[in-house]
Amino acid sequence: MNLENKTHIIGADEVGYGALAYSLVVCGVRAPKDWSLDGLNDSKKLSEKRRLIMTGKLNELILKKEISFHIAERTNVEIDQVGIAVALKQSYVEIFHKLYDPQCQIIVDGILKFDNMGVDGYDIISIIKADTKIPAVMAASILAKTYRDGKMKSIANLYPNYGFDKNVGYGSAIHMEAIKKYGPCEIHRMSYAPMKNMKK
Repeated sequence: MNLENKTHIIGADEVGYGALAYSLVVCGVRAPKDWSLDGLNDSKKLSEKRRLIMTGKLNELILKKEISFHIAERTNVEIDQVGIAVALKQSYVEIFHKLYDPQCQIIVDGILKFDNMGVDGYDIISIIKADTKIPAVMAASILAKTYRDGKMKSIANLYPNYGFDKNVGYGSAIHMEAIKKYGPCEIHRMSYAPMKNMKK
C-alpha cells in the first residue's frame, strides 16, 4: 500500500451480512491518512457500552469536519431480489462515489473486487481483517454496527416475538425457535434459510 501521493484514507466495513433479518449496512469513513483515535478497535471486540462511547467521539469529529462518513443500506427486500453478494458490492460502490476523490486510498475489509462497477479508476484495496488494523476501517465498523443495532432495537418493539433487541437479527437459538413457532415477519430475508425452506 503506497500512500505517498494520498492525503486521505476511506475505510469501509459492513455489518449484517449474515443476519436473517433486516438490512445490510455498510459504512465508509474518510479521514486523513495518519488519523487515529484512542479506543478504536474492531466493533465486534468492543462492548456495546464502549461502542456507544466511541460513536459519540466519532460524531464529535464528524461535526468538526475532521472526518466524514456515509452509510449505505440495503433492505431485506432488496437483498432477496439481487442476492447478498450483489447488495454488498452495490453498497460499497455507493460509499466510494460519495466519499472518493483522487487524493484518497480506499481500504475495504475482506477480499472484495469491484471490477466493472463504475469504480475502476478508484484506488481500492481489500485487506483481510482491516477492521483490526486500519483506524478508518475500525471507525466505519463501529458506526455501522451502532447504527444497525439501534435500528434493530427500535424494530424489536414492532416484532416482539423474535428477540431482535438482543440478537439484532442474527440466528440465535431464541430467534430460530421464534421463526419455527411464529413464522417469518416482514423484515426477515426470505432468501435465507430457514425462511426459504418453509412452505409458503
